[in-house]
Amino acid sequence: MSEANLRKRGNALVCVLKKYYLWPLFAAVSIIVTGLVFLITSEHLYLLALNILQNPTLLFLNILPVFLFMGLLYFLSRKILFSITLTTAFFVLFAFVDKVKTTMRQEPLLPSDFTLAKEAFTVAKTFPPAQLFPVALLLIALLAAVIISFCFSMNKKPTHKTQLMGCLVLILIGYSANALLYSNTQLYDHYPVIENPYFEVNQYNSKGLIYSFCHQFNITRVTAPEGYNKAMFDQLEKEERMNSTENRPHIVMIMGEAFSDLSDNPNLDFTNYGDPLQNFKEMAESENAVSGKIVVPGFGGGTSNTEYDVLTACSTRYLNNPLPSYNFIRQPFDALPRRLAQMGYETQAIHPGYEWFYNRQNVYPHLGFETCYFLEDSFDLTTQGIGGYINETATMDKILELLDTHIKTKDTPLFSFTVTIQNHGPFDNRYGPQPQNFDTNIPLSDSEKDLLTQYFKGVTDGDRELGRLRDYAQASTEPIVIVYFGDHLPGFSNGMDFFPLLDYPIGPNGTLEERLALYETPFLIWQNNAAKEQRAFVKTTTTTKLPESGIINAQYLGALLTQLLGMEGVSPLFDYVNEARLLLPASTNTIFVDANGNYSESGTDEQKDIIAKMRSWQYYKLFDQSLPK
Repeated sequence: MSEANLRKRGNALVCVLKKYYLWPLFAAVSIIVTGLVFLITSEHLYLLALNILQNPTLLFLNILPVFLFMGLLYFLSRKILFSITLTTAFFVLFAFVDKVKTTMRQEPLLPSDFTLAKEAFTVAKTFPPAQLFPVALLLIALLAAVIISFCFSMNKKPTHKTQLMGCLVLILIGYSANALLYSNTQLYDHYPVIENPYFEVNQYNSKGLIYSFCHQFNITRVTAPEGYNKAMFDQLEKEERMNSTENRPHIVMIMGEAFSDLSDNPNLDFTNYGDPLQNFKEMAESENAVSGKIVVPGFGGGTSNTEYDVLTACSTRYLNNPLPSYNFIRQPFDALPRRLAQMGYETQAIHPGYEWFYNRQNVYPHLGFETCYFLEDSFDLTTQGIGGYINETATMDKILELLDTHIKTKDTPLFSFTVTIQNHGPFDNRYGPQPQNFDTNIPLSDSEKDLLTQYFKGVTDGDRELGRLRDYAQASTEPIVIVYFGDHLPGFSNGMDFFPLLDYPIGPNGTLEERLALYETPFLIWQNNAAKEQRAFVKTTTTTKLPESGIINAQYLGALLTQLLGMEGVSPLFDYVNEARLLLPASTNTIFVDANGNYSESGTDEQKDIIAKMRSWQYYKLFDQSLPK
């Protein structure tokens, strides 16, 4: 192409951009919309403003996507007012969703959240009408504004040729900006962070929702870890496996929705109402039990990630990906239920929620569960529901029914895994009007008292049913082991206000101990007398060498169970993580705890080697290990 033709085409492109007065208008509106997003989402607006004054490019990186989105809408719709209105509505809603999620889960809006739209909608339906009403009004107002703007946009329209050229130019600019700016991790990390940089909410608050979201979009790929060697793990997995079921107890494992020990607080008194954890504590303090706390992957949500960690001995954190870990299980996976099935256990999973929630109807069989029971085929929400979810009593009825039938009809041991769902948030008026179930000297508003009352009612219901299971097991001559743990701490609608208000040693910007406590939930492994006669835990705890604090990673829990039951050799990975637990009992991506209870932000070389090996082993199991279907 000649230089004259190139110049001619270049001039034509310049004319396209200059011809319309709307580009300065779009730029001005983009600045205003970005300001609205800052206003809605930022917890410390003045600190963000100072950050932008010191780093002006942050403002540009947040404005550019808004500007490009608005321009592209214009060239597609050929309507100026409509493009402005729809862009404003989209980003306002975008910011509002981020604010709600951050408040309740202490986690910002992530690109992966759009893959869970169905799950989010189902949870949203359980919110109290008082909370849903303003949300509905906002949606109606935004939708009405968009429709009206579409009908009354009477501006001069570009030609089809201009439309095509404009779309191509804006797409090219967007693609280039994404490749050079938004995917640039070094640039993103260069900008300063207000308060603790390892808390993702602080990253968003310091750099802006729009820029941070675009950056997250570019880093959601799972790649092989550095130094990954498939052949090494092929060899490790060839080791002989235990396959005997001799003297093997029935195992009933239950993950309690939002189950925690938040009731253990000197500022809360349950003397006149009953301890919400009465049965759990009685079991934990008996000589038949091992108990402590597990460090789970998330706060206020991410139930399936905790399931994944416990059942697979892998860690969601090591994926370095915001997607739920269950998203990566697309083929048979070598997990605890599969290994137990190979030993002769019958394996069953019970989830009194929808089977599509986190794709459990496909993931559970991949993990090795032979039979699955879901809401659709095993429960009735009309007669067994409370607050929109199946209640704890109905869930325990199903657990006991299946366990009792198995014991009476079969000679093989049973591995039963259940995820309860009753105490799922939100907790505002969760169970309707409830009498206050605690006393406190701390001044609390009526809404704060009700939030805690609603939450502790759910904990009490779960604990009551745990006691019913224990009583059944103690009355049985069959050896039975019960495992009970929480999936995450509850996310309240007032954010984290309760933690400083009630002096909990928990917080994202506190000490290392306080930051780790944000992810700690109680666990219990208990055996009845018949199981104790086979293999008493008190005789095996000396070899398990649990840390004095009792705090371990969630990925160790399933492996710890096999060790307590004398199942060394059930899985090469399980044997390895039991050894790793001795040097690194608890950790996150930025906190390392050794066996003596020392906390560090850096970790020793040996601890880092352990994490590197477990990260590579997880990659192998997810993407390279071939198992029979």
